[in-house]
Amino acid sequence: MKMGTMDSCPCVIERIIKRIDQMPGVRKEGRPLFGNSFCRGLRPIALLAITLAIGFAALPGRVVAEEGDVDLVRGEELFALCTQCHSSDGGGNRKVLAPAIAGLPAWYLEMQLKNFKEGVRGLHAEDTGGLRMYPMSLWLRDEADQKSVAAYVASLPSVELAGELEEHGNAAKGAGYYAVCSACHGPDAAGNQAMGAPPLTGQNDWYLFSSIQKYKHSVRGGGKGDMFGAAMIGMVKTLPDDNAILDVIAHIQSLEK
Repeated sequence: MKMGTMDSCPCVIERIIKRIDQMPGVRKEGRPLFGNSFCRGLRPIALLAITLAIGFAALPGRVVAEEGDVDLVRGEELFALCTQCHSSDGGGNRKVLAPAIAGLPAWYLEMQLKNFKEGVRGLHAEDTGGLRMYPMSLWLRDEADQKSVAAYVASLPSVELAGELEEHGNAAKGAGYYAVCSACHGPDAAGNQAMGAPPLTGQNDWYLFSSIQKYKHSVRGGGKGDMFGAAMIGMVKTLPDDNAILDVIAHIQSLEK
């Protein structure tokens, strides 16, 4: 498997621009519906894409012995690009809207990388974190790269996370709300691959809150072909307000103890 070269960069950047033109909130002629501030918000994405083009071209090539093998060394090389946002230990960084990913199941990481690359997730105009992930996902040239970096991230030890939300919920009340969630995520919030449900324990509280809000407003989960996301949009309707969201997060966190 050969690595990408700088010759491939214009093609990928062209794909990024084309996707941005198709985003909700952008007219076909390229004029944003949300004013110049929306355009300025996209500039860092383009700069990031160019930076990645240079960094990606510099990575050495590596051949996998057999199709289907997972190359953890290759995965570690690719993860070096991810550390800019997700941190070197995979513990995430709220300032850049990057959640903790260390120790997440490889199947879930692969699914999300594929969703980002195919534009199923991350192209909504109000999904700032997703818009940052879209160009990142394009630099994984094929399924082998997705599997390698997902396997490497899954092999990292989970990071002990400090609570970052300014407000806190009631875990006892949250247990009632979580009864609906448990159908997919499990009673212990450990996740369920068959349901496409990731583990919720050990995740940043701010990210859980942000994700639920995005589902409530169809900022996430509304992409074409996002079957599991569409199910989440329906599920989060059982949480009537922000206090209920805080309550269910408090319950999830109580399961870690």
